[in-house]
Amino acid sequence: MLKGIGKGIKLLPGSPSTMFVPWEDGFIVIDPGSSEGRTADIRAQGKVKAVLLTHFHSDHVLAAKGLESELGTHAPIVEACGVESVGLRRAVTFGGYAPEGLIYHVKAVSVQVDHVFRHPFQLGPVETVPLPGHTYGQVGYVANRILYAADSFFGDKLLKSAVIPYYQDYGTALETLRWLREHARDFRKLVPSHGPVVEGKRAEELLDFNIGVMEELPDKVMTELASKPMTVEELTSKLLREGGGKVTVSSIILSAVTIRSLLARLYEESKVTAETGERGILWKLNM
Repeated sequence: MLKGIGKGIKLLPGSPSTMFVPWEDGFIVIDPGSSEGRTADIRAQGKVKAVLLTHFHSDHVLAAKGLESELGTHAPIVEACGVESVGLRRAVTFGGYAPEGLIYHVKAVSVQVDHVFRHPFQLGPVETVPLPGHTYGQVGYVANRILYAADSFFGDKLLKSAVIPYYQDYGTALETLRWLREHARDFRKLVPSHGPVVEGKRAEELLDFNIGVMEELPDKVMTELASKPMTVEELTSKLLREGGGKVTVSSIILSAVTIRSLLARLYEESKVTAETGERGILWKLNM
C-alpha cells in the first residue's frame, strides 16, 4: 500500500522503502527494493516512466529485474557495473568470488542499466544529491525538497541491532552524515532506505544518533587494540559481541568492511600499524 509523504510523492514501505515521484502520465520509481514480489506491486501503481537506482546493493536493485519502464533504468556511473555484475557486487565486500548465500540474505541478480550518469543529473522533477560512504558512488534523489537518502543513514532500531553500520569508506560516510545534519532543514523530509521518514527536529535527532555511533567507533577500536593486537575479524567479532549484535559469518563479513575502512583511516593518522603474525595481519595500537 502506497503511503503519501507530500507533494504527490508516495512511498512503498519496506526495507528498503521505494519512492514514487509523479511525472507526466506516470511515476519515477526510486530503488525498487529487495523482493521479486515488489515488481508486481510497483507495476500495479501505474505507468513506470523510469527507474532510478541509488547504489548497487542487491536489496535495492532486485525488484528492478524485469520491471519495464518507458525510459529505462538509470544508475550512477560508479555503481552501474555492480548493478549488472553480481560477482563484482559480492567481491567488493568479500574480496573475491563469494558463494551464494554467504554474505546477503537477499537473492543476487544481474540488472541491466540502460542509462549511466554522472552527478549532477536530473530527470523530470528529480535531481541527484551525492551521498558517498556506504558505497563510493551512492547518490540520493530529491524532488520537491523531499530527499530519498538511500543508505547514507539508518533508522535507530536498525542501528542498535546492527551495532556496526555498513560503510565502505568510514571517513567519507561521516562527512556525508555531517553534511546531512547541517542541511537537514533544507529538505521538507528525509527518507532513509531503512528507517522512518523524518523531518525537522526528528531528522536532526536521528542524524545525531547516526553520527554518534560513527564517532564512537574509533575510540572503541583503539580501546580494544590497547589490550592486544588483533586481526580485523577478531576485532569486529569482539565489537559486535560487546554491542549486543548478532555474531554470524555474514555479520562479521559485512561489519568488517566498516572496521577495515576505519583502521585504514587510523593508519593514515599514525594511530595504528599493521604487522604480520601467526594469525595473519594484526592491527596494533601505536602507544
